[in-house]
Amino acid sequence: MMLFRKLFVPLLAALLVVSPVLAQDVSQAELDGFLRQVKTCWTLTPEDAASGHSVKIRMELDPAGDILTTEIIDANKSEAGRRIATGAIRALERCAPYFFSAQSYELWKTLEIELQP
Repeated sequence: MMLFRKLFVPLLAALLVVSPVLAQDVSQAELDGFLRQVKTCWTLTPEDAASGHSVKIRMELDPAGDILTTEIIDANKSEAGRRIATGAIRALERCAPYFFSAQSYELWKTLEIELQP
């Protein structure tokens, strides 16, 4: 069974949850870069931003930081929830590749993140 890592790191428009273990072993600069990158690619309508809905996504990355797979783990079933989930996946895919240390690949190859407007 794979361990999924969660670290609470706020964004202006979203909350990204990635793991405490990751935070200890991956540099803060790498985490900041990841968050900046995702933030620039994820857009929300004012209504969706105010909805309070979140989406949990599992993503697997290759050693170069490109996305291999994305999977919606949990999302609100409403129309706004579907738009948030679709937009989050689109943002993650649009912003790849992500840049982390090659030495810590085992820590970041599978991430579970939560985006919440």
